[in-house]
Amino acid sequence: MSTHVLPMINFPPPESRCALKSLALVGLLWFGAHAQAVELEQLWLPKSYLRHLPQLYDAARLVEDSPRCAELLEGTSHLDRSTLDHPVFRFTCRNSEGQSYSLLVDGPSLEKIDETRPSGRVSFEQLREEYREEQARERERELKRQELAELQSASDEAERVRQQWLAWWQDEFQRREDLWTQCVNRLQDRVGDMQSLEWLTETMPEPDLAQEPELGSHPALTFVVDFNAQSYYGEDLYYRAYCRQSDDDTLELDIKARR
Repeated sequence: MSTHVLPMINFPPPESRCALKSLALVGLLWFGAHAQAVELEQLWLPKSYLRHLPQLYDAARLVEDSPRCAELLEGTSHLDRSTLDHPVFRFTCRNSEGQSYSLLVDGPSLEKIDETRPSGRVSFEQLREEYREEQARERERELKRQELAELQSASDEAERVRQQWLAWWQDEFQRREDLWTQCVNRLQDRVGDMQSLEWLTETMPEPDLAQEPELGSHPALTFVVDFNAQSYYGEDLYYRAYCRQSDDDTLELDIKARR
């Protein structure tokens, strides 16, 4: 706690708040070398408490530097809680949201009066430390909120892509079934009358794809169908049919001998 010795000055009789304006001219000589944001016009005391002006000024600087106070509006004594030997100061501040609030400061200790504390007071240094800790916790909470938002966004994007792939596969399965039906019909037309016909591929096989599947397009595909038959003379015949999707989505059928 800083202490000051106020010179013996014959102050003009202060009748009201404007008395301190007269005092300001004299007070500036005493505060002269101290650069400060606190203006004397913001501070006023009754005549009987003028000797506590240095304490009021020191308290005002602490209040103005406190985290919540964006602008110091006024500082004076709280007469109901003060005595001539033990002043209590009342300050009015405006916070960053433009809202005004008041606080009390114990004159001798220059600590904020806070009835929620065990001692009933708290130092401004402690308040700044608590503010820094709260700011750090808020930054951590904000970081977690951002991480959760990013996870949610990633989850939403993953779900969107999943739905797109589900729709794609529904179209793709229908396309394959249609092409497989065409393949079976075309084969029946071509080889259905062969002797001792035996289908080795009886259900729709997994097709060979011209390229990897990707959203927005369906790659050309080929069904491979194996079957056996016999010649007119009873010879065993082994065949492999290729049902290919052409560029215009029509089906090309190619039948070759199979070893």
